[in-house]
Amino acid sequence: MGKPTLEELPTELKILILSQVPDSDTLKSLVLASPGYHNAYLAVRQELLRCLVKKQYTGFLDLAEALTAVRSKGVHFSYRREEAITLLDKWRRRNEIRERGQSLLNQYLPNDLEEPESLEESVKLLHFHNMLCFFLKDYSIHAPRPPWIQHDQWEKDCLPLHLSASEKHRFLRAMCRFQILKNIFGDEVWCFGPIRCDTCRAIPTDLPPTEWRNVSCCDSCFHSKVWQFEKFDDMADGGQYVNMEHLAYRLFYGTMPPWEYEEMGGILYYFDGRIKDISKEIKKALRELIKSTPCEYFWDIIPKEQRPPGAAIEIENDFVSFDENHSLGLAGLGPEFIHGVLHLDRLSRRNVLCANARACYQSFIGLDLGLSWDYRFPFIDPADQFETLNFEHFWSTLSPLEQPTVGWKKAWILPHSKEDIFEDALNYDRKSEQDWDWGYAWWDERRLKEWKAPLLLENTEISEASGSAQVS
Repeated sequence: MGKPTLEELPTELKILILSQVPDSDTLKSLVLASPGYHNAYLAVRQELLRCLVKKQYTGFLDLAEALTAVRSKGVHFSYRREEAITLLDKWRRRNEIRERGQSLLNQYLPNDLEEPESLEESVKLLHFHNMLCFFLKDYSIHAPRPPWIQHDQWEKDCLPLHLSASEKHRFLRAMCRFQILKNIFGDEVWCFGPIRCDTCRAIPTDLPPTEWRNVSCCDSCFHSKVWQFEKFDDMADGGQYVNMEHLAYRLFYGTMPPWEYEEMGGILYYFDGRIKDISKEIKKALRELIKSTPCEYFWDIIPKEQRPPGAAIEIENDFVSFDENHSLGLAGLGPEFIHGVLHLDRLSRRNVLCANARACYQSFIGLDLGLSWDYRFPFIDPADQFETLNFEHFWSTLSPLEQPTVGWKKAWILPHSKEDIFEDALNYDRKSEQDWDWGYAWWDERRLKEWKAPLLLENTEISEASGSAQVS
């Protein structure tokens, strides 16, 4: 009698095999290829996916960060304020909550930031993981070139990049937090074409965008931007109008040390570069369209299947400077938006970007935010732990990923003594967005030396003055 094939194995062994699958793509291939394994999968689907989530995020990214990114979708501060505050408070206190996971009686206390709550959430986390993996690979190929490195040298000697474990972790942490930022405080994505939401699918495809308001449409497509300066009586003295960016700082930015939102700035400029690449395609295609157009306004006389959204681009001047006017704003729409755009065909990609181009974009930290350093101090728990005497010694007691990189310290920390607090040692003359274009805040010291980064020459007296060791 011959040995049984994989298909002939009992259900219990099939389940055991499924539990050993390393990633969601392999699991999907196996389940779809075999009716027997599909039935075994259905029998233990929720537990199997929950374990797969933990397997894929262990050593990859703090699951609490990913869970917050997934759960914050649709929880915009402008219309779900209490939920947003609760969600951000749990995210801010994630380490504290973990430490309380063991009671005085050494009994485990449930922590909803440690694992998905449902089958649906497990699926979302696996999709989110796949997106992060895509960006890691894409960044290694399309990483922005540091300005002092020549283009040919960058293409020939540096790309593709091979990020170290710490660089990957900082990149993924920043990517995840960028998604949280966008979900809760960022601009809405206006649906269009193949990636429209379920509600919007009822809109006739040949209906001009200017007429969309006359049909049923979801809030994510047309939500008012009055939230940027909305009135919150319980958050402002005397019922005064409060700048939303200030609230975002209190609830989000101010709870992390400054080098961690500088890492997010690197993500913004990486996305900006990808949008500019696509913008070049858009400008070239639209120029071809107007060559055969006998008037300046061409939207109504070109074939319907080739029309860009009329509200965004109507004359040649609208797209000549499309990348300069819109690339950073579109980049601020977040990882999920950029990921979706990069997976569209050329025409749909053009239409989605044009539909989401707008006259005014929500500010990102450091870009027209207008927050003085006086407002940023004191930091908010848990970031307030960094405001201490002999702060570099305190940094040395933390894990490497909790510390700033050498690049950030060279950029921001002035010569100081052990008696100086963190606030007194910062270089306030430096612009917040400086060096974001090459992601300076997440690179290891080894890589900065390899690239001969001019940043390493800044504030060379730091180590002598502080008497502390360099930490990468």
